[in-house]
Amino acid sequence: MTLPPRTHATLIAVASRLERVGTRFLVTGGTGRALLGCDRRPGDVDLEVDEPDAARAAAALGLPLRRDAGGGRDGLRARGLLNGVELDLTSSLRVEGPGGVLAPDWDAQLAESRRVRVGDRTIWVAPPEEHLTRAIVLGDWAAI
Repeated sequence: MTLPPRTHATLIAVASRLERVGTRFLVTGGTGRALLGCDRRPGDVDLEVDEPDAARAAAALGLPLRRDAGGGRDGLRARGLLNGVELDLTSSLRVEGPGGVLAPDWDAQLAESRRVRVGDRTIWVAPPEEHLTRAIVLGDWAAI
């Protein structure tokens, strides 16, 4: 799947900014699924970073970082626009619901992530199983 031009350009800009400050990141959400071949046309860019990198990543993207809790989710989050595209940066996401508790585990996510070429860069994409597991824990059958 080819990303829409604006989403593609934003992802390249995000990668450039985060690489400049030495922050590893994973692409998640619809953009991540599109990069893995799903037939989607994402309009935003969702990212995850390790907690020690969260403040630096948010600053590099010009986004305010704050704790965000509700709906069974608790973590650090930074949201805003870059090139007119919505960005959603998350870190240390803990999920709790009818299916139990899923603690954040950056190392496990990173170990299961997949590398994808986007232009002249290698982008790491979060495993789709992470999204599925979170939905199961939350009891979010629509997301499954």
